[in-house]
Amino acid sequence: MQTSIPIATTLSISSKWLPGLSRSISRIISSKTQLQARRHTSTSLHSRQHAPDLFKSPSRRTLQAIPTTTLVRSLVVLSATVLPAKVLAFLIRTTKNNVGIVESVPPLRWAFKKMLYDNFCIGLQKDEILSKTQDLRRIGFTGIALANAREAQPTTELNIGSVIGDFQCEEWVENNLQSVQQAEPGDYVGLRFTGAGTAAAKFLSDFSATCKIHSLEEAKRIYCADMEYYVEQVKKICAAAEARQVRVLIDAESSTYQGAIDCAALQIMAHFNTSQRASVLNTYQSYLKSNIDKVKLHLQHSIEHNYVLGIKMVRGAYLHTELDKQSLHISKQQTDEAYDAMVRYLLQAEGDRSWKADVLLATHNAQSVRNAFDLYTNTHLLAAQKEHQVRGMTFAQLMGMADEVSMDLVVKIEHAKKQDLTRYLTEVDMHNPYPRLGVYKYTAWGSLRDCLLYILRRAEENKDAAARTQDTAFAVMRELRSRVFRRS
Repeated sequence: MQTSIPIATTLSISSKWLPGLSRSISRIISSKTQLQARRHTSTSLHSRQHAPDLFKSPSRRTLQAIPTTTLVRSLVVLSATVLPAKVLAFLIRTTKNNVGIVESVPPLRWAFKKMLYDNFCIGLQKDEILSKTQDLRRIGFTGIALANAREAQPTTELNIGSVIGDFQCEEWVENNLQSVQQAEPGDYVGLRFTGAGTAAAKFLSDFSATCKIHSLEEAKRIYCADMEYYVEQVKKICAAAEARQVRVLIDAESSTYQGAIDCAALQIMAHFNTSQRASVLNTYQSYLKSNIDKVKLHLQHSIEHNYVLGIKMVRGAYLHTELDKQSLHISKQQTDEAYDAMVRYLLQAEGDRSWKADVLLATHNAQSVRNAFDLYTNTHLLAAQKEHQVRGMTFAQLMGMADEVSMDLVVKIEHAKKQDLTRYLTEVDMHNPYPRLGVYKYTAWGSLRDCLLYILRRAEENKDAAARTQDTAFAVMRELRSRVFRRS
């Protein structure tokens, strides 16, 4: 039972150092704003035109619509980011190794359910998910991006068989079909390809390695049957999503698997994205130096095969597992600049370019979000009658994180809905449930065990995200202080 001690300790940590964190935050709130302004100067998007006055946010406080209990819970959870990185990593690892204890001990189960689960996950049953999704919509969110927390567990078998007919892959398909049914029209569902099991991960890895050593065509020749089978499994999910008017997000992963993921994603998008909007989006990671060239290559593929390219843009979550460090930008600033440059490339069309794209910006970077919003809306205002190459631009942040970024977008979009020139960007109808402008929360659904494993995996993948959550903590503290002093 010694291994369970750190878990219990974890639950009491916040009560010991949260007051100190609160006092520290209160002391430096005023200077934080100035620091943020200086920090973002070098990484912001610079649009060619200034945003018109109609996009200035009303005076309403950014987090005013979020319930106090949600804000307090978020602050307690996110305050763990002040822990030393090694301590936080140890607690994550220990909790992951003792999920069974968390499940079986009622006080632990209750605490983890009320803190981690309720902060980052949306529920288990259909009615619970629908109720919480409606709560998000009531405060202004367009919808959710929903992932099934359960993923196939690695096996200890040495002889890993083919992905063809693999029971883990089939189970993964069924789990994601449930995600589609849990989502509502206009929402997204997220797919993690390696979550399909050991055989699927091995196939994706082998295919990607062959692409690097030989060529894509050679990989297609060698793994023709496996790729065809795997693509057909994903198509089952996409077909169900299309019928329900739900969009699919194909997650990016490390370069160990990404070559195969891209190959499959292009085939799937060419099949489903043949109307005016994309129903399937592939993910592009800006921390890779080759990212912008890959996007351009995929845009060319979309022209040749006559479909709308679906683009989900992220900065990247596999910094610590990428084997080829030379392929990565050497600093966060360079990654920020590459991300913003990609947005400018997509929105500031130059010359005769016949591609079409649907874009989701999945980022917690407030400055990138604000400037992308302004640039996108300006592009539509300056050429209102033109059929734009970027058919829609939506935004997403993780549930329980970056609420100040999300709610700032909510306020801007609510304001846009009231303006004659931009109302059409937010409208949906029976034939098109996808607005041209929207903001979503990315969340997971499933049991406490599955969701805890999901949360902890993402925490391990995003080790460098801890510092960025401090922005949310500051914003929450400002809002709570305003409520205590009853400020308008």
